[in-house]
Amino acid sequence: MTGDRTHSCTCGTMRWRIAPAARGTHLVCYCEDCQTAARFLKHQTTRLDSDGGTEIFQTLPMHFEFLDGRDHLAVLRLGPKGLLRWHAGCCGTPIANTLPTPKLPFVGAIVPPGVDGYGPITAFVNTTPAARPIKETGVLGAHLSIIGRILRARLSGKGKSPFFGDDGTPVVVPRVLSLQDRNAARPN
Repeated sequence: MTGDRTHSCTCGTMRWRIAPAARGTHLVCYCEDCQTAARFLKHQTTRLDSDGGTEIFQTLPMHFEFLDGRDHLAVLRLGPKGLLRWHAGCCGTPIANTLPTPKLPFVGAIVPPGVDGYGPITAFVNTTPAARPIKETGVLGAHLSIIGRILRARLSGKGKSPFFGDDGTPVVVPRVLSLQDRNAARPN
């Protein structure tokens, strides 16, 4: 799939791009954590669909590039062991999710609902918290697809990530939400 995969935060300070030829898995996640992160960042209307789903394009970090405003990059974790949820520090726009280490090269780029350029949605995952009943589909295929990409990247040494420094630590110190903040942002 090719196309324009350039995005910006809502205030225009940050811009990033996912390589047009990057392969990946386009899915919608309805988990409570994705909904909580969007609500905490005040982007439930720009990053959640009407059923509480977050569109994600899972690919490799080497396909992700910051064009402008990288100095505004921020990251949060919903708990001490949660995913790293990268966002624009200027306006809170969700950007991507990564694992807490670059040893498993993975990025789940958050894309606005309905945006073109990523191919068809092939999986609907973690659907229990959705606002209406949605059948979970494509889960095994999504897992196998990203595992295959991660393994190929690890074996080839192509795991460089713009989210981590050479020492393997995040380029920004993560903010870990307090239980009170996390609970306040949870979906009802």
